[in-house]
Amino acid sequence: MRKTRDFLLGNGENENVYHVVSRVYGRNRLFAEEEKEFIEKLIFKQCEFSGMHLLGWCLMSNHFHLILEVPNQKKALVGMSADELLARFSILRKEYSAGLVLKKIEECRDGGDMEELAKIVKFLKTRLFDLSAFMKELKLKITLFYNSFNGCRGTLWEGPFKSVVVEPGEALRVMAAYVDLNPVRAGLVAHPGEYRWSSFGAAERGQKRARRGLARAVTGDFSSRWSKTKKMYAHLLWGKERELNDVGRQKGKGEGDVLPYSREEIQAIMEIPGMKGRLPLPAVLRCRVRYFTDGVAIGGEDFVNSFFEGKREGFGVRRTSGSRKMLVGKWGELRSLRDLKMRAVTLPVLD
Repeated sequence: MRKTRDFLLGNGENENVYHVVSRVYGRNRLFAEEEKEFIEKLIFKQCEFSGMHLLGWCLMSNHFHLILEVPNQKKALVGMSADELLARFSILRKEYSAGLVLKKIEECRDGGDMEELAKIVKFLKTRLFDLSAFMKELKLKITLFYNSFNGCRGTLWEGPFKSVVVEPGEALRVMAAYVDLNPVRAGLVAHPGEYRWSSFGAAERGQKRARRGLARAVTGDFSSRWSKTKKMYAHLLWGKERELNDVGRQKGKGEGDVLPYSREEIQAIMEIPGMKGRLPLPAVLRCRVRYFTDGVAIGGEDFVNSFFEGKREGFGVRRTSGSRKMLVGKWGELRSLRDLKMRAVTLPVLD
């Protein structure tokens, strides 16, 4: 699994956007408010150090979702001086292990041991602009915090994190909405803006970091105004134009932030024979979508095919094309690299 993930993540020569998910062991609900508060701050700090652009996130009681824009590592490191690198590393100075490294660096400088200092700098560079290194450190730090805070020992995570590469544009907008709608799918809130530990909830409260990230995900530009971002995001989060649904009930124009489909309506649509590919997008995003965690690559046909060709040696000789149509929802031009047949889209079990 590790070799497969490293193969799909590449060798640091590409700039990609990834949706990553990690779940706790046994999927037990371990994270309460205090844990979520700490984990959120830890994610922010780790992104700042690692050079990741955090576009979206959602912290649940037994798993978390992140949408990360990962720069081209080789380009990002070109011209980065040792002083610049160490200044970035000082972001973590309050952490015990980081403090030890910084002390060692100071000793090397005072003692004139440039060879040892160069080794430390070389190692630190491997921790930047690398998704695998980022997730390894983040999950370790969460484990250490959780075990210390709760008097526990042992592993915390179910297994390796899952990752899906996402094409900027419509695919990224849809993925961001899927992440922000996690608490709605779980029945925790009626509106995604009511949930404290998500990118949309934070943006609604005025957090600049969240608004910049969602601006990038939704409009393609970090500097877009929040009013523009929210307007473009609206049809995915709650649907402003409500259509005649497949149950036969007339849908009028929505008033305010009204969710477009209830759980009962979605269930009724899914139970109609021959309804594959007919569930409207705002409704399908309120379901569990395996494409978003197991699809490997999500985007337009050209994007998915291009990703497939770049990883051609990792697939069997009988596989001649990359993109696959996605089932159950009205996905438009979106495609997945994996052709999921079982439980591609299902209604979640409510908390």
